[in-house]
Amino acid sequence: MRIKVLFSGLVAAALLVIAASLDSMSWLMGVLTAVLQLIFAYTWPRMVRSDAPWPITIILALCSLAATALAMFLPGGSMMSHSVEVIAVGVLLVFISQVLRGAEAEGRLAGVVSGVTGIVLGVLGSAWAASAYAPYGFGLTVITVVALLGAGAVSATRLPNRMTMILAPVVAAALGAASSALPMDLLWYQGAILGLLAGLLVGSLRALALVSRSVRNLSGILGLACAILLMSGAVSWYAMEVLAFI
Repeated sequence: MRIKVLFSGLVAAALLVIAASLDSMSWLMGVLTAVLQLIFAYTWPRMVRSDAPWPITIILALCSLAATALAMFLPGGSMMSHSVEVIAVGVLLVFISQVLRGAEAEGRLAGVVSGVTGIVLGVLGSAWAASAYAPYGFGLTVITVVALLGAGAVSATRLPNRMTMILAPVVAAALGAASSALPMDLLWYQGAILGLLAGLLVGSLRALALVSRSVRNLSGILGLACAILLMSGAVSWYAMEVLAFI
């Protein structure tokens, strides 16, 4: 399963890098982001074994696509400034969907938790689309993808979780710093920080997936791969927003 998750993430990551390299086709990054979000919207409720997956899938898809569209066509003070509003609406819709299932329905609390978590991951994943319009977007994409691949290679081994939680961030940070040597207008410490964050993300989700045994089939594989990619895009975006002031 670890190899399949790594391979799925590798294919999607390669497409993101290709899209980020095409400056004249910024819309392509938005299309790829939307595809990732739709796959995530379908697989996430099934990965966490929600009792009523379809309402959560529909809400995740609508909110995620809305966030990507707003980031591309109606940005505010920041490309991601509308994410908070979309998350707020999504959380409300998740609560309503679980209430409408009736008082005797099982798993309503679990549905709320998984739905809200999915909303945050899906909506913030629109950072990949926003990165196509940032001056450092290509560098952010390359460094994040390289770091994810390094951390993913460590996570694909059978090392204990504690060891992976140490090695994955270290390897990812080293690769991120090394990648900054490419002509992408990013400093070495920025690459190291982006790599470190990506490594921590991969190590943490790997541990959670192994403990919960949620990655059992194709839905689990695609759900975990998309969750890592979407969340890494958001983490890298907001990290660069902060590092830009340093």
